[in-house]
Amino acid sequence: MTILDVVKGATTVLGMDVPTLVYGATGREMVEMQELANVMALEIARAHDWQKLLIPMTFTGDGVADAFDMPSDYRRMQKTSSLWSSRWLWATTHLTSTDEWLELQVTPIATVNGYWIIFGDQFHIWPVMAASETVRFFYVSNLLVAAGDASKKAQFSEDTDSFRLSEDLLKKAIIYRWKENKGLAYEQALDDYQDQLLRCMDDDAGSKPVVSGRAPSSWRGKGTAWPGTVTGAA
Repeated sequence: MTILDVVKGATTVLGMDVPTLVYGATGREMVEMQELANVMALEIARAHDWQKLLIPMTFTGDGVADAFDMPSDYRRMQKTSSLWSSRWLWATTHLTSTDEWLELQVTPIATVNGYWIIFGDQFHIWPVMAASETVRFFYVSNLLVAAGDASKKAQFSEDTDSFRLSEDLLKKAIIYRWKENKGLAYEQALDDYQDQLLRCMDDDAGSKPVVSGRAPSSWRGKGTAWPGTVTGAA
């Protein structure tokens, strides 16, 4: 479904004239639709770590560099992201305080863990990675739109573009926000959008295993139990 089809569906519900052109149109309503489609696509993208937008990334050390440029399509980290190093048996620690980062640089202690932070549009990793050492992680891409030639881009700009996530969800988002912007009753349209958003989020990760018995609150940081029997020395 193209963005033109999405807007046609929205305008039908909104009681507007159904357009034959959106991007390239100069009438006020369609200019507003052009902006609204991109705004609501971004709102949907921010609501969840959609699997279609997740990209794996690997940084490889050279023994010198402690800073690595962000990918060109980087939007943000996953909400529960970790950087996993080939040096350590556990995830590296994310620092959000620049003071904590500077403390690592000036305090003469040997670290027993890896650390990372983002500033200056770069990832910074400490200690400096040795040659061939790697860190791997997933990030969220900003390429929300598929063009007619199958390339990906950040925003709609042509009627043949399509949303990489749910087009029906985008249509509902446009409807509710249009009504809100125009001072119309939008509460039911907002409820419809939010219900659909929750369903899409629930469906996005695929099947969910059924766990028998009382599951732990979190598996993060827990390993698999040794299946054998441990006995003392004779």
